[in-house]
Amino acid sequence: MRILKKVLVALPTAVAMMNHAFSQNLPLDFEKSLVFDPTFQSAKADYEVGQRNVKQARSVFFPEATFSTQRLATDTGNRTTFTVSQPLLDAQRWMILGQAAPQQLLAEVNLQGKRQDLATRLVKAANAIILANENIKLNGAKMEALDQQALAAKRKQELGQGTITDLRDIEVKASQAKAQQLTFKTQLQNALKAYEAITGVLPQASNFVLPTTHGSYGLRPLADYTQVALSAGPNVLAARYNVEIAEYEVKKIKASFLPAVTAQYSYSKTTGAATVNNYVGVGLSVPLKAGTLYGMDAAQAGVVKAQESLRETESKVRLEADRLAALVATGIEALRIQREAIASAELSVEANRQSYQGGVRTAVDVINAIQTSYQVKSEYFTLATTQSENILNLILLAATDPKDAVTETYRYLFAKQ
Repeated sequence: MRILKKVLVALPTAVAMMNHAFSQNLPLDFEKSLVFDPTFQSAKADYEVGQRNVKQARSVFFPEATFSTQRLATDTGNRTTFTVSQPLLDAQRWMILGQAAPQQLLAEVNLQGKRQDLATRLVKAANAIILANENIKLNGAKMEALDQQALAAKRKQELGQGTITDLRDIEVKASQAKAQQLTFKTQLQNALKAYEAITGVLPQASNFVLPTTHGSYGLRPLADYTQVALSAGPNVLAARYNVEIAEYEVKKIKASFLPAVTAQYSYSKTTGAATVNNYVGVGLSVPLKAGTLYGMDAAQAGVVKAQESLRETESKVRLEADRLAALVATGIEALRIQREAIASAELSVEANRQSYQGGVRTAVDVINAIQTSYQVKSEYFTLATTQSENILNLILLAATDPKDAVTETYRYLFAKQ
């Protein structure tokens, strides 16, 4: 008896795990898309270019060498010159070196933003398959219900209790449902191909089946999401690094007016005259360029623009966190109400069928009840997938790792309640 109780307790969990195992593994597909998705591969290439530019900026204090050979009209042979210079004191180069740090961080957060975009596109592609899949099943059930109702109308007509109008009305709705089925199947094939374009693998439509109910979601206080988004969100960080980079542009222009000290070594040889010159010394240069003054105004305007962009980004993040948190909270209640509507719609179909048999209701009433039942069920799955996208966007806004965000969304979508 005790063993039987343990089996009965473990059975729901085992069934839930089996159902979960048959659903599409979105976290695994996200890893595949990191390797395959063309858009993300392009973003990775941009990141590598940014890294090379950072390395180039950090080489500003490396020695510089030039080699040249020439023969002037007054020379009796070729003149060969080899020069090595080592920057010692150069404020502008120091600013370029300092600017490399925010440039590297900007490249990293931009790549993180592209990973977030990939997670969003993957979940949207999965939801497109889910909706097409569910609509095919629901529409198939509606066609079956209409066929049954057509048989009932035909029997009533044969008994002299129905009209040809009732039968024709049902046949029209059945034909429309069949046409819709073709549309839904086309949508499913397109959705599967779109998913394949992201992951590189064509999925099975049967793996995108949602449970009939979705529970609540552990929504944290709005301030938690907003605080993390403002401190670690990729969009905010990118805007801050842009401000820092713009400020360095101003510093670079100011530093360009300061003297630069360079150690130099030069070796020169003329073959015809067998003349060899060696020089080791220190050079001092003071650049004076009128155009740099105008560049200063443009750089300062760029700082103001970057600062205002940061302020705008922070404002948008606050509004977006507020909007998404409200949508998730509303979605929890909307799904509960929609489940109640589904139960009521199913009862309405049965009640209208009974009333139609009793001559109280018309065939149109039954058809409308069937249509309403299909509609509320379809709306439930639309609400569920929309809720999953809102959850994903909210936790991504709070700087959650994209893979973890996809995993959390996956659990919400496919977990059996």
